[in-house]
Amino acid sequence: MIRRLTYIRWITTMIVFVAGMVMADCPLDHFRIGRNADGIPGTDDDQRLFLDCSQKYRHSDPNHSGDPTWRNGFYPLYYNERYNRYQIGEPGFDLLSDDPSRALDGLPNQDFRIVIRCIAVSPGLTARNTAINILLEKPGDQFIHSSMADPHVHLQYRVPAPEDQSPLADLHWMRFVIFDELGQYQPAPEVTVVFVHDPPAGDLWVDGKIDLADVLELTAVWLRPDAARINDYHERADTNRDGRVDLVDLAATAENWLMN
Repeated sequence: MIRRLTYIRWITTMIVFVAGMVMADCPLDHFRIGRNADGIPGTDDDQRLFLDCSQKYRHSDPNHSGDPTWRNGFYPLYYNERYNRYQIGEPGFDLLSDDPSRALDGLPNQDFRIVIRCIAVSPGLTARNTAINILLEKPGDQFIHSSMADPHVHLQYRVPAPEDQSPLADLHWMRFVIFDELGQYQPAPEVTVVFVHDPPAGDLWVDGKIDLADVLELTAVWLRPDAARINDYHERADTNRDGRVDLVDLAATAENWLMN
């Protein structure tokens, strides 16, 4: 009996290991869901979700080379002639599993139930995975990540081609919030994915215009020193990419607010 249990544990460990290897080798970008972003136990963020955004825009090369260039702060959308639409198959979502200090504790749908909700989206943009019945096309659309048989979720983002067959030129975006429906973890900071081209300088909320929402975004990251590729809190606000949102960035964005 003991040998049998040991064998079962070994098989289970190998399955988890192989699954982790497959996820790690996926060539597409993913947001990885974890908790305790600083990795230090006993701090304020122990029970707060976060998204590891280190892969975000990794494949932003418009030539579709597949290389990890991080060339732009947006994803290009590629024309699909068969369906007369523009699309890209990233980013998706996954669980952070290679760092036990930041991985979620417990079992999905028992100890936590992670929900991914769209809270803002540009007209015409959708995100979907038809194989597992995911469709995000308007604010409020969501899916329960913890109910997925495989936490390594791919999404395809689509926009219909313009009626006049001109190249796609409009800015597109989708904004997500990730939260625990069972309440064990606090929600993660919201995250926005941008497509086609950069938003106007100063458009921190990313909605194609510069207004009070962008001021609030700036104040939320004011003087925070933790800008890094692992998060996107400073993605648009840190204009000079020095890891800090300060008067230099305020001056740069204020000029665009006035021009807007």
